[in-house]
Amino acid sequence: MQANQKEFMESIAIKNGKVYYDGSLVEASILVEEGKIKTITKADIQGDINVDAEGLLVLPGVIDVHAHINDPGYLYRENFESASRAALTGGMTTFVEMPLVKDIDDEESFMERKEMGEKSSYIDFGIHAGFMREKNYTRIEELSTMGLKTFKVFTCRPFRALDEHIIRMLEASRKTGSMLLFHAEDEAILDYLFEKYADRRDQLCVHDARPPEAEALAIEKVATYAKITGGRAHIVHLSSRLGVEAIIRAKRAGTDITSETCPHYLVFTKKDAEKLGPYLKMAPSLKEERDRLALWEALEKGYVEMVTTDHAPGTKEEKNIGYSDPWKAWGGIPGVATMFPVLFTYGYSRGLISLSTLVRVSAENPAKRFGIKGKGSIAVGNDADIIVIDPKKEIKFDGSKVYKVGWSPYDGMVMKGFPAHVITGGEIAVQDYQFVKKNKGRFVFQQPS
Repeated sequence: MQANQKEFMESIAIKNGKVYYDGSLVEASILVEEGKIKTITKADIQGDINVDAEGLLVLPGVIDVHAHINDPGYLYRENFESASRAALTGGMTTFVEMPLVKDIDDEESFMERKEMGEKSSYIDFGIHAGFMREKNYTRIEELSTMGLKTFKVFTCRPFRALDEHIIRMLEASRKTGSMLLFHAEDEAILDYLFEKYADRRDQLCVHDARPPEAEALAIEKVATYAKITGGRAHIVHLSSRLGVEAIIRAKRAGTDITSETCPHYLVFTKKDAEKLGPYLKMAPSLKEERDRLALWEALEKGYVEMVTTDHAPGTKEEKNIGYSDPWKAWGGIPGVATMFPVLFTYGYSRGLISLSTLVRVSAENPAKRFGIKGKGSIAVGNDADIIVIDPKKEIKFDGSKVYKVGWSPYDGMVMKGFPAHVITGGEIAVQDYQFVKKNKGRFVFQQPS
């Protein structure tokens, strides 16, 4: 395989792989031209560049619709360039930027973020608007005319939207064909428990202060408002069995609601937080083993539609302060490089999810629900976002070689599912497990459905 490629000129043939196509694995080859899938065939094909995929899995590139990139803002943590490089090494070919440092709620803030991504991101990217609350909740219709169709909303600290504003925003989502993305935890419960546990300094205090009841109650409320208004809701980073049960009830009531969970809720529990301390602090917090297993089951049964990273890295210094005072530690972890390997290793390889579920939650459903055209599946005419996996290859993960912050909660863990090759944007992006991409990605609009 050659690495000397011309921008969007040379064709790429992925030959003799086990291609996930139309719901099953087929022995086939794929021809890529001008960044699109031109042909899927059992016949022998040749490209300007040829990738030998014999005995390997050929799957659609991973889509993460929930990543905090920190650009602009905390550039000492990362930026679009470093995040997208890390993402590609884990098979991710598209991510959607979730605001973290600075609101995206007008044309100026949207264009600033879009231009930064176009300048620096090696993969295709989208942008969510947010955080929507009292000061800007009336702007959904205006922002929708600009093509922004997804809006982040908190039901709790630190960017809480009031109930009367949430119901109006859900009404606006119905009118505009947009969707609200909810961080769902009940503020009254958090207020009470943060005060109750304020003097604790053990590593579980920050987890005990965010119980599953807070998540479930907030979901029930959001779902009720969505049902009444006809609005479209999506629950981000679902972490608990009670949360899953609330989602199921809402679906059975006919509410237009979907949800996502994250790899850390599928692998770690509060027991792990006792060992890794502030390095496993995030919001919502980790729960119990029963919650972890319930989330895997919900993915396999289709109650939870997708997995995202909630990627939000902090430095070791920002984490280490939590050993003396967990309340002060940064509440986020890096995840774009490990999302797919975690799902492959701890879900698919252990029989908790099928291959079809793996593809559905990591690519197909994010593309469908968020309306990211031409992505999420291997089909003629789609963007050639393709990962090639050796299902037996194990790699010991080392975040210091991948992330700008130099660490990951998965450090030292041996996992399968890291891509040998990644094709995106009309070129080889990862070759023999090494980042080689030259060109930048492009901005993609979303149209939720």
